[in-house]
Amino acid sequence: MDTITKQLAQIRCIPMVKQGREDQAEALVKALRASDLRAANISQQMNGGLALLRRLAREEDLLIGAGNVQTLEEAKAAVEAGAAFIFSPLFHEQMVEFCQQVGKPIYAVTTQASVAKAWNLKTLGCYPVEELGGLPFINTLGEQEGLTFIVAGHINEEMTATYLENPHVLAMTGSWMLNETDWEATTAALKRAKKFSLPSAQ
Repeated sequence: MDTITKQLAQIRCIPMVKQGREDQAEALVKALRASDLRAANISQQMNGGLALLRRLAREEDLLIGAGNVQTLEEAKAAVEAGAAFIFSPLFHEQMVEFCQQVGKPIYAVTTQASVAKAWNLKTLGCYPVEELGGLPFINTLGEQEGLTFIVAGHINEEMTATYLENPHVLAMTGSWMLNETDWEATTAALKRAKKFSLPSAQ
């Protein structure tokens, strides 16, 4: 397992920023540091997503990745902006090849273990997790193929514990921790999410 994936597996809850703006970067950084949950997944499908990623990636104590990356061009731009990892809701062979060439972990989504094996991927994205079959799907690929997952897709705070208790789930990424109009509530939610971290990330 690569270093970034190990870090995410220790952090466990990765905030997914889907509505943030670059001018909210300082508030987000403050909330992440106050909660000591020092990671974020920045959607590349929202307006200003790349700019926010670029700004946050400058913070050396934060682990910032690009989420919802759907094209090779978006992956290249995200890596250039400083993304530590790529989360993609699909399986784009050129994107996977590019990330492997530049040494960036990519958590792509596929339901076919043979595809993951062909590209030597050990950890996949699982999005939308419930629609793909939820825990039964994860258990099947985890037990039969030895794959692990970062899950996403409409996972609320109550569901988080259920997924993270599964031995094949390394982490989850979701937006339930974030309220871009109430940073006090965001900090409180991030602190609750931090409790899921493994001891080495405490």
